[in-house]
Amino acid sequence: MVKHLQLTPGELKQYLSQTETLLLRYIQRLQWLLSGSRRVFGAVLEREVCVLLDVSGSMAPCLGELKTKLASLIWEQLHHNTVRFSLLAFSAGVKVWRLARQEPTEEACRDAVQWAYQLNTHGGTNTLEALQTGCGFGDSVGLYLLSDGKPYSSCSLLLKETERLATGNHITIHTVSFNCTDSTANDFLKKLAHQTGGRYHCCHDNVDALSGLLESGHRDGDEPTLPALEGDDLRRLAQEIDKLRHFRKKAQVFREIILEKKNPEETTRINQTN
Repeated sequence: MVKHLQLTPGELKQYLSQTETLLLRYIQRLQWLLSGSRRVFGAVLEREVCVLLDVSGSMAPCLGELKTKLASLIWEQLHHNTVRFSLLAFSAGVKVWRLARQEPTEEACRDAVQWAYQLNTHGGTNTLEALQTGCGFGDSVGLYLLSDGKPYSSCSLLLKETERLATGNHITIHTVSFNCTDSTANDFLKKLAHQTGGRYHCCHDNVDALSGLLESGHRDGDEPTLPALEGDDLRRLAQEIDKLRHFRKKAQVFREIILEKKNPEETTRINQTN
């Protein structure tokens, strides 16, 4: 296939300049998504949410980190962006902070953080009851489910029940894989999120290294290869970064070819054979 391009070096220079600015914005956005509470929970989109926290026995080694990040979520995203919310912790059973979504006042946020810091880990993972309780908070709510593995009930049964609960109620379920390396469990969390139009987020361990790689690579003019990113938002943004880098490399090659011509400032026809 032959493509015909009619461009001048000046036009290509302008394209490279503008896409460099766009690339910087992409990288800044990726770093933003990897910072603060967004590193663990992703970006909260809705105005009314319920956060569902897995506190089963397997969460014991990382419970302290989870409490810290949850406090950050409450102040950084929910309070700052005036998002009405409630909290729910589940293991073999379910504990609810407030039975109705609360305004994110300073008093409510302090109380929510204090409630979260009193949580302990024990028992199994009753994800089904947690989602049933979360869906009971009403219409037009975003549920943010954080877990480190599969439920102890049937995954297919849970998916069917969740679909039934969410249908017609404008409920969106977002899932967070927290320190989970079980591919089957992560696939379940992806399906659970995607069937209601939600997003799957994966908390990455190499966040600091990745942020440093992006920052140093852009500053030095290098284009470091991005590692595989599992979360929906991070993966899509990484794909856009790779695509833009590819287009920029082609534009640079075209410009160098044109400048080698006898009349470089005239419009030149380039035949590119793929």
